[in-house]
Amino acid sequence: MSAPVIIVGAGIAGLACARTLHRAGRSFQLFEADSQPGGRVRTDLTEDGFRLDRGFQVLLTAYPEVRRQIDTKRLQLRAFRSGAVIRLPDGKETMLRDPLRDPLGVLAALRAPIGTLQDKLRLGALVAGVLGREPDALLREEPISTLNFLRRHGWSEEIIARFFVPFFGGVFLDRTLSGPAGFFKFVFQQFVLGRAVLPALGMQRLPEQLAAALPKESVHLGVPVSSVSSGGVRFGNGQFTEGSHVVLAVDGKNANRLLPSHPAPDGWRKTTCLYFAAAQSPGKGDGYLRLNARADSVVHNVCFPSDIAPEYAPRGSALVSASVHGEHGLDEETLLEKVRLDLAEWFGEAATEWRHLRNYEIPFALPTGPQTPPAVRLYEGVYVCGDHTAYPSLNAALATGRLTAEAILLKN
Repeated sequence: MSAPVIIVGAGIAGLACARTLHRAGRSFQLFEADSQPGGRVRTDLTEDGFRLDRGFQVLLTAYPEVRRQIDTKRLQLRAFRSGAVIRLPDGKETMLRDPLRDPLGVLAALRAPIGTLQDKLRLGALVAGVLGREPDALLREEPISTLNFLRRHGWSEEIIARFFVPFFGGVFLDRTLSGPAGFFKFVFQQFVLGRAVLPALGMQRLPEQLAAALPKESVHLGVPVSSVSSGGVRFGNGQFTEGSHVVLAVDGKNANRLLPSHPAPDGWRKTTCLYFAAAQSPGKGDGYLRLNARADSVVHNVCFPSDIAPEYAPRGSALVSASVHGEHGLDEETLLEKVRLDLAEWFGEAATEWRHLRNYEIPFALPTGPQTPPAVRLYEGVYVCGDHTAYPSLNAALATGRLTAEAILLKN
C-alpha cells in the first residue's frame, strides 16, 4: 500500500478532493488548522437562536458541481424568489419579477423603471444566448470586462446602474463590473437554470455534508501545517509526514506562503456583513433580495434570511442581513452608524429599533483569480486547488478539488 495522499486545508476544495479519493478507495490524510471544516463557508449559532452565515452567501442549485457532488435533498434547501426589489436612485422601490418563473410578472417587468424596452428585450436575448451553452465554454469567452461587454452590446447606462451594478456587483463584490464578461455569462446562466437557495440550517451544512462522508481517522482538525513539499508536509513541532502526493487546498494567500512557487493572488474582494434582529420581517415574507442602486449609500444589498429559511431566526423574530462591499475605511462603530442611517431611510423608523447582532468583516471574501475554467495546477510536485486557481465561486472550489483527486488517481 502506497503512502496516503496528504491534503492541506478542509475548505470546500479540500473536502471535495478528499471525498473523491475516498470514493475511489484511495487513502488520504487531511489536515486543517481551524477547529471546524468549511473554510470561508461557515455558520455561527448565537445563544438566542440566530444562524449567521459568515458573510451573505447563497447556493446556486444549477452549479454543475453541486449537481455532481452534493445531495441537495439532505440540505433541506429554501429558495429565494426569482427577481429582486430594487431601491432606485430617487429612493423609491421597484420590484423586478422573473418572467421565466412568474409569467404574470411579464408586464410588471416590462414596466419596471430600470431601463428601456430595448434593454429588456436584450435581457431576453441574453437568456436565450446562454441556454444550452457549456459552462466552461462561457468561461472562455469575452476577454473584455463585463461593463464593456454591456456597453458594446447596447445596454443603456440606466439599466447598467439600476440592475447590473446592484445585482451582479453584489455577486462579484465589485460594483465596477471589471471582471471578465465570460464569467458574467456563466453566473447569469446559473441564475437562469437554477435557483438561489439557503440550506435550512445554514451554509455550513454544505461542508459538513462533505466531511461526514469521510473516515474520521483521516481528518485532523486544529493541526496547522508549517511547510509543504512534493514528499509530504511538516508541522510546527518539526514533525514530518510523508505522502505519495501533496494537495494544497488553502486560499491563495496561504498557498503562496506555504509554496512560494505558486503565484501570489492578484487581489481580493472584501465584504462586510452586518446582522440585525427585528421583531417583524421588513420583507413581509416575499422572499426577494433587496438591491440598492443608490450610489451614495454604504449598504449595497439587504436580505431577510429568515423569510427564506425560518430556521435562521428564533420564533417571533426576523433576521436582517446588510452587506457593504469593498473598502469602506470606517471603524466598526462609524460603519454601524452609517448602515443604520441607510436602513432607516430605506425601511423606515422601525429599522432604528433593530438589534445589532454581529459584524463579519471578510477582507479575503473572493479572489480576483485568473477567471478560467477549472484545471489541475501542479507546482514543484505539489497540487494546488481552490477557487483562486479558477474563478470565485463554490462551483470552482468543488471542481478544482475533484479534478485534482482524479488526476492523482490516474497516476496510481
